[in-house]
Amino acid sequence: MDNHHSEKLREIMLGEATLAILEQQRPLNPASLIQELRLLAAKDPDEARRKACLAAIREIRTAQMAEGDRMTRRADDDNVFH
Repeated sequence: MDNHHSEKLREIMLGEATLAILEQQRPLNPASLIQELRLLAAKDPDEARRKACLAAIREIRTAQMAEGDRMTRRADDDNVFH
């Protein structure tokens, strides 16, 4: 499977997870997305779709870590000594 197809499938699975959360009127946040993607991966018989769910989970976690790094740097920048 080529990279473009993998990326598109990852986006589709992320969209399916998002729609499922919204339909259930649950809060939409990284934790709920990861939980829903895990559920989708566990019940989907298609290996490519399972892998796409796992790739989407990795993407969310990477974004969370990057956001944490930005917040840490921002807090450090605010510590000005006179």
